[in-house]
Amino acid sequence: MDAWLVDLDRTAPTDITANYPEGLTEDELRRGAEFVHARAAHRFFRARLAVRRLLADRLGTDPHGLRIHYDPAGKPHLPDHPGTHISWSRSDGLLLLGATESGPIGVDVELVRPETTNLDVLAFVYPAMPRTASPETFFHAWTLLEAAVKATGRGLTEGAGDVGLTFPADGSVFLHGIDGHGPDPWYGHTRLEPTRQDAPWAMTAFVSHELRPPALIPWPPRTARARPVGLAAAA
Repeated sequence: MDAWLVDLDRTAPTDITANYPEGLTEDELRRGAEFVHARAAHRFFRARLAVRRLLADRLGTDPHGLRIHYDPAGKPHLPDHPGTHISWSRSDGLLLLGATESGPIGVDVELVRPETTNLDVLAFVYPAMPRTASPETFFHAWTLLEAAVKATGRGLTEGAGDVGLTFPADGSVFLHGIDGHGPDPWYGHTRLEPTRQDAPWAMTAFVSHELRPPALIPWPPRTARARPVGLAAAA
C-alpha cells in the first residue's frame, strides 16, 4: 500500500478557474465553481489534481488520461486499472490518499480539534461504543469507522453496524473485523500526524486486508512535534 498526506494550502487561493483548468474534468470545474469561497474551491481543485498526479506517477501513466469513476455508493475506482484499489479523504486543507493492489481500501483523515470531540455523536453512529470510552478515543474510533465503511463501499448510516471495534482501557481503538464483507481478515491502523499551526495534528486511518500499516508520505515534509497531551497512541 502507498499513502500520501497532502497539504492543499501550499499556495494562496487566487483565480482558481484560470489557474487550474488543465487536468480537471468538466464536472470537477463545475463543482469547484459552485463554492462560495475561493479557498474552498482552491482546496477542491488541488485535491483532484493531486489525486490524479500521484496515482498517475504510481501507475506510470498520464494524469490527464487517468479515468476515475464512481460506483452508485460514491466509491472511486480506476476502470483502466481494475487491480488497483484507491480511497481518499479530505479535512479542510488536508488530503489523504491511499492505493493498493491487495484488495479494497478505505482511508480517512480528520484534523484534531478538541471542540469537535463529541462522544454523543460517536455513540449515535456506533451504539456498540462502551460507556467507559474516554474522549481520547473519539478520533481513533471516528476515523476507523469512516475508513471501514469506505473500504466496503457503504456509508456510516448503513455500514457502521458491520464494523467491530475494541476499546481498550488505555484510550486506543482497534478494528477486529467487518461483518458480511468476505472471508479475508480486515486490518485497521490509525496514526497521529503533524500538520500545521492552526490545527497541528491530524488523525489518519487505513482499513484494508494488509496487516502492516503503510509508510505515509507527507507533502511538504514536516518537522517532528511532541504528541498532544491526553491523546492515546495510534492503533
